Amino acid sequence: MDNIQRAIFEDFGMGYVKFGHSELMGRVVGLLLCHTEPISVDEICQELNVTKTPITQICRRLEELNLTRRIRVKGHRKHFFQITPDPFLQASINMSRLYEDNLQVAENHLHPLLEKYKAATADEKEKLKIVCERLIRMREFNLRLIKFHQQFISDWRTAQTNLPTIEDYSEKLGIHAA
Repeated sequence: MDNIQRAIFEDFGMGYVKFGHSELMGRVVGLLLCHTEPISVDEICQELNVTKTPITQICRRLEELNLTRRIRVKGHRKHFFQITPDPFLQASINMSRLYEDNLQVAENHLHPLLEKYKAATADEKEKLKIVCERLIRMREFNLRLIKFHQQFISDWRTAQTNLPTIEDYSEKLGIHAA
């Protein structure tokens, strides 16, 4: 493992913390991004200098999130893991699911709360009005986020066919072959 790869692991670790995940989970994702072949839990532990229990749990969670795939390697009994083809798209899809969950919370409570508001006395209505307005905002906000994400995901799938090549980026950055 070279210094660039080590820096990727560490930066992914810090990035995942910003999204509310563990640093170690981010480091595992960074490690898997840098590996072109499937890697075993033991190898992950060795490269990150971490015990097996947290790595096994993280690999299982990353698999549940569809960010990694468990791979069988012929001649080995161990499980190997590999990053999915587009973990960034999958992370966005996962985020959309959180917005859908938030929308469901608003929708589950908004209707009964509005019925309660309609039947309430003037004093009760004043208190219920604030909560109803908040749930309406929550619902409308998440509806827009979901719509935005659906459009973004569609645009990204289309854009992937025209992404710049390594040569394009190298030229753009003024990096020439030796």
